[in-house]
Amino acid sequence: MTEDAFTQELNAVLNTDPPAAQVVDRVATQTVDDVAVVTLAKPEAFNALSLASWRRLRTVFTELAQRDDLRAVVLRGAGTKAFAAGADIKEFPGTRMTAAAATDYNESIARALRAVAELPVPVIAAVQGLAVGGGCELITACDVRIASTDARFGIPIGKLGVTLGYTETVSVARLIGPAELKYLLFSGDLIGAGDAHRIGLVQRLTEPGDLIDAVTTLAGRIRAQSALTLKAAKLVTGMVGRPLTDADADTLARFTVEAYEGPDLKEGVAAFTERRTPVFGRKGEN
Repeated sequence: MTEDAFTQELNAVLNTDPPAAQVVDRVATQTVDDVAVVTLAKPEAFNALSLASWRRLRTVFTELAQRDDLRAVVLRGAGTKAFAAGADIKEFPGTRMTAAAATDYNESIARALRAVAELPVPVIAAVQGLAVGGGCELITACDVRIASTDARFGIPIGKLGVTLGYTETVSVARLIGPAELKYLLFSGDLIGAGDAHRIGLVQRLTEPGDLIDAVTTLAGRIRAQSALTLKAAKLVTGMVGRPLTDADADTLARFTVEAYEGPDLKEGVAAFTERRTPVFGRKGEN
């Protein structure tokens, strides 16, 4: 697919809600060439996340991880009012009102967040409107967060009396730090996009009408680069802040061999020398 065709098709997908036939447990997956678009699809309830939705997200991202041709994923909410406004509280009496049920519920969230974070390719969160509670936690499992200036963020769980799980806590705190997370939890405040950008929760801000173009541009730039380089970059940056294990060292050594003895480096150097745009093979061909 040409760059222009990709841009037009991805823009078309992001500018419309997914067809009902593609929605399973309020989550839809669409594909534009080698980029997947995952949509939280409950706009009438601000894309609130049910237990089934969390489980579906884990399944979707586990399946996406098996695709050798995949280059990036865009995660978004249907409509313009919310990425996701937290949990579907109406289902709590049947899913989260005992310690045993809450443990199962929290583990479903943790598994979904790990599946998103561990996907080998970049995951872009496109945030417009509310990203609250589980929605705020979910965007922190993504690699990059691009938000419109009308977005609002927070984790006001003190108003419900639930606790924040360990996986969610680590996911948010690694971006904004424990002190900022404590402020969000203690105050119950929803902060604006500017404050979210200031504390590192969001990497880029756009006007609401420019959000889709910004996301499409980043996805296109990802597609134009070496898949091996970006996969290695995601893994090595994920190692920051923890001791390097023997498995980490083995992984880094493997990537070094694949990069410096593979075709992408040769193509990159040749393209630079010849003053042209590099044309890299797909992920499965590296």
